[in-house]
Amino acid sequence: MHIKIIAIVPARSGSKGFPNKNIAVLKEKTLIELAVKLAVDSMEVDDVYISTDSPDYERIAINAGAKSLGLRSEELSSEFAKTIDVIIDFLSKGPKDFDYVLLLQPTSPVRSLEDIKNIVRIIEENDCNSVVSVTKLNEPHPFKLKKITKSGYLSSFIEGKSSEIPRQLLPECYSLNGAFYLINKDVLLEKESFFTGKTMPYVMKHKINIDSEEDFLFLKSMVENGKVTIYGI
Repeated sequence: MHIKIIAIVPARSGSKGFPNKNIAVLKEKTLIELAVKLAVDSMEVDDVYISTDSPDYERIAINAGAKSLGLRSEELSSEFAKTIDVIIDFLSKGPKDFDYVLLLQPTSPVRSLEDIKNIVRIIEENDCNSVVSVTKLNEPHPFKLKKITKSGYLSSFIEGKSSEIPRQLLPECYSLNGAFYLINKDVLLEKESFFTGKTMPYVMKHKINIDSEEDFLFLKSMVENGKVTIYGI
């Protein structure tokens, strides 16, 4: 049975570390356009919306094929606003006839149409209500991290763990890569989170999340040297 999915592209304009990072340009395409195009071209996605506080961002997204419910409120446009609150606000005002929300952050553009197919397949074939993309984390492993105590000494960040454990004996761990969050709409409203007792991972190779200009320059170099593929360019 076909599940109906609405993709939401969140794009706040007030980034301080890397101004206007959501419209940084890769091969003549802004990151917003790339996120919208992925959703528009996906056979699994039924509709795509932009969520932004910027009329310029809104125009770019609409021209790329997205819809809009209008600009965000001032409260949801601050640097302290949480993405989950933006999505809950959207659900209170937007269409109701769909089953799942797919969050596509413009700043995590290394993804493909095949990724969306795979994520939807996980939902359809397993007893889960959300799927979140992750990347295997090798270094620094959390067991090897340190903190500075109030006395000024180094101590294990995780109590009881030692940085001297051989790498081969360390348990596998994963970090969020920001590319995909897919969740049942009703569960999201109930839990007010993308993470529930039944969240499954979608393991991806790369973690490239653009928070700074250095991150973007690294991504640009990876694209130009054929090290990563981004749908739409």
